[in-house]
Amino acid sequence: SEVFVRMGMTIFDSYKLVLALSFVGSGLLMYLALKARFGMIASYLGAVVYTLAPCRLLDIYVRGALGEAVSFIFPPLLIWGFAKRSWPILILGWAGLFLTHPVASACFSAFFLGYILLVSERESVMTKLKLFFGPYLVALGIAAFNLLPTLALTKYTYYSPTLSDTLDMFPTFSQLIHSPWGYGVSLPGQNDGMSFEIGYVQWILLVIGLLASLKVKAREMRYLIGACLVAIFFIMPISMPVYKLLHLTAIIDFPWRLLMCTIFATAWIGAQLIEQLPNRSLKKTFLIIGVVFLFVQTSPISHTNDYWDRNLSWFARETGDSYGEYAPRTRVTRDSAPFGERAEFVQGEGEIISQIEKSNRQQYLVKSQGEGEIRINTTYFPGWQIPPNCFVTKRTLSHIDDSGLIGCRVPSGEQIIEIQFVAPPVQRVGNLVTLAGIGVYLWILFRSYYPHLM
Repeated sequence: SEVFVRMGMTIFDSYKLVLALSFVGSGLLMYLALKARFGMIASYLGAVVYTLAPCRLLDIYVRGALGEAVSFIFPPLLIWGFAKRSWPILILGWAGLFLTHPVASACFSAFFLGYILLVSERESVMTKLKLFFGPYLVALGIAAFNLLPTLALTKYTYYSPTLSDTLDMFPTFSQLIHSPWGYGVSLPGQNDGMSFEIGYVQWILLVIGLLASLKVKAREMRYLIGACLVAIFFIMPISMPVYKLLHLTAIIDFPWRLLMCTIFATAWIGAQLIEQLPNRSLKKTFLIIGVVFLFVQTSPISHTNDYWDRNLSWFARETGDSYGEYAPRTRVTRDSAPFGERAEFVQGEGEIISQIEKSNRQQYLVKSQGEGEIRINTTYFPGWQIPPNCFVTKRTLSHIDDSGLIGCRVPSGEQIIEIQFVAPPVQRVGNLVTLAGIGVYLWILFRSYYPHLM
């Protein structure tokens, strides 16, 4: 998004453009990935099934889930990479998943590990594992700048998948078939404010694929059907004992996130079914029927119901996200707290002039009429370096939580107060591992295109 912001677009327009590009890009990449395996007609149907699934529109028009929407770009790269036996493509696919959505990366890791071991017959087990784990480990290295700090520093925040009450958020089987389209949130029970339907076109493809796999010994089709059914099992309440036994609530916050696996698998199944038809005219007929039904299915729901009319400064003065998941534990509560100024006097009187105001560095000229105390309305987190006369605030207000911020005692007169965020050691290590991972990737890329020079 930042690229478009630097080009002059607003943050809001940039955000929406990235959502749009992820939608279109995922469809194009799904087409190219399937085209490496099937004909043009089958690949086109698979790409449209993948793009026009209800949960794709849910992410964009209801949830505004940027990370999850963008994550749909990368599973097609894994189809493409395994079909071509291409390490460079596989590395991009895995790295993209690691950097966009942790649940998606965990689910597709299991999906493709099973696929490479159970479906492919051409290589030995060791060759299969090398093809899977080689690119996988390089991609982990590329994503280390994000993954290592996340694993090490999340404990300093309130975030935990269990905050979502995973075991109360299972949709029912009937909701997967049909549930009213809404613009609310996921709730315990069946009173959810949004829909979790898979889509009747996707259901039809799944049923036809299941019947076809019973008649024809097609290992890949059976695996895709099985993976899809397993995903549906883990979406429904019947899987609750397994969640408890395997402690899956530490990984999966909302079971319905696994809809991404069902959509991916049914798109692949659809391409396989079309490819098995005996002649081109029949393939075209089923393609047209499928596309028409998909547009009928998605047209009524492909819009939002409202837009936020917020000035950008409204977001800049909040101490946390909407749910307070990532609020530092230096705060008493996870409640977000809006403040009018970046820095203000809480004791005494005077003037505060902001000289530098960046995400990692702030500097203020403080003119105090006597001894007093100012509060810098930035949440403290390990890595912030503050002057000796500054401290982390305790809660003093009843109407909002003013704890976990940076307070400073100031004498009479003028002085400069500066705070600066310095990356913790684990973040610097992550950066170095990422640079090494990028170096390995470039070396692999060079070897792929210029093997005669090696």
